[in-house]
Amino acid sequence: MYFEDFQAGTLIEHRLRRTVTQMDNMLFSNMTLNPQPLHIDREFCEKETQWGQPLMNSLFTLGLMIGISVNDTTVGTTIANLGMTDVKFPYP
Repeated sequence: MYFEDFQAGTLIEHRLRRTVTQMDNMLFSNMTLNPQPLHIDREFCEKETQWGQPLMNSLFTLGLMIGISVNDTTVGTTIANLGMTDVKFPYP
């Protein structure tokens, strides 16, 4: 698809799916040298946070969602991801 092909409000159901595990979170956090206990320390999260367990690294989530969407939206038609300046993470 090219930019002109997208219509506001279109829902695209992607056939690719993936179960995300705590190991994915640990690997991503370690590969990116992110020592944030909120992502990697279960004991800290159980005692010190309202969630009681580690949260998935938000940049992993963003990357995964972009990756899942490529086959159905932009494979072969883009050279960059536009709109990254508009990405927000308002809630964990």
